Amino acid sequence: MSSPSTVALATFTLLLASVVSDLRSRTVPDLLPVALVLLGMLATWRAWHAVSWGQLGVGLAAGFVIGATLFYLGAMGGGDAKLSAGLGAVCGWPMLLEVWFATALVGGALAAWAKRRGMSSLPYAPAFAGGYATTMAIGLLLPPKSGLWHLLTGQAA
Repeated sequence: MSSPSTVALATFTLLLASVVSDLRSRTVPDLLPVALVLLGMLATWRAWHAVSWGQLGVGLAAGFVIGATLFYLGAMGGGDAKLSAGLGAVCGWPMLLEVWFATALVGGALAAWAKRRGMSSLPYAPAFAGGYATTMAIGLLLPPKSGLWHLLTGQAA
């Protein structure tokens, strides 16, 4: 297995742990987003993936700012906001945009399902995990420099 695949698998494993915790207790332990940041830093330092230090920093900052903003607006929980920052560190900028886009689509589908079931709220870690998995799967199946946005619109990202 290649280093980028190992990083992606480790990231998805951490996201699955956050899903289990979020579904059971509606909380995401701080250790999981911190582990994502450390994984991103280690992978960049060891060149296990193509995320530069600049992309990691911008992704982490953007993930934190967007997550914190949504938290303060009441649209997202604190653990989910921290997951956004952790994903920013692992994915880097601009890949984080692809993950957010896919996460929004998965989150919308989960929200529609929750509404049909009469639920007033839902944990968002499953949307992050689904969005990340969708982005990574499309990245493996499509040629380089394309992604979910390109697949849906036919335009370059």
